[in-house]
Formats: sequence, C-alpha cells, structure tokens
Amino acid sequence: MTTEASITITKHEGSIAFISVRMPIWTKWNAFGNLSVIIPLLGFETFAKDEKDAEHAIEEAIISFCVVAERFGQGITKELQALGWRIAGEDNLEYGFDYTDAVLENIFKMGKHYENPHLKLELAA
Repeated sequence: MTTEASITITKHEGSIAFISVRMPIWTKWNAFGNLSVIIPLLGFETFAKDEKDAEHAIEEAIISFCVVAERFGQGITKELQALGWRIAGEDNLEYGFDYTDAVLENIFKMGKHYENPHLKLELAA
C-alpha cells in the first residue's frame, strides 16, 4: 500500500477539465443503513447505499468540492492549500498537489485507498 496522497488538476481554457486523485478514505455503515464515506484530506463526508454506489458518491463529492471551490470559494488552488495540500508542480495546463502531514501514514493505515486517475468536470458557465 502506498502512503502518498496527490491531486492533479488539468485546466482547459481557464476551467478545470480533469482531476486525478489518490487519497485515503474511510467507510463505515451508519445507524440508518447507509454507507458513510469519509474523505479526511478534503474535510468532508458523503453517503452511499452500498459499496457499489460508494464509487459514484465519492466521484460526485470530489467534483462538487471542485465546482464549489471554483465558483464560490477562493479557487481550487487556495482551497486545497487551506486544507493542508501543497503545490507539487505546475505548468500551463496542469497543477499537481500533494499532502504532507505527520499523521498521513496513520490515516492510510486506518482506511481504504481511493484512486481515480481521470475525473471529468463539465462546468457550465
């Protein structure tokens, strides 16, 4: 198991087009019979009806985070930095972030690992 967390954002014409993510998640069944999915490095939780639905719930949660950061926040770069992410690389179209924290290794040991190399965003103007 890897203990790396990273996000790569690809922009097209100034808007986010794709996101590649690698980070830990925690899942647990709650008292209401739903699967709770905690995404600690983004600071939120989402819900799914089962393991199969969890992948879709995670994708939607990450995409929603990006949309809200771009439209109503300080922009994805500043929002990620406020959560402890560090810019690891940047060129004209792609921005890389990694997460550095003393407890990161423990987070990876305690949860599952989520990776999606190609989330597509379609931001309507």
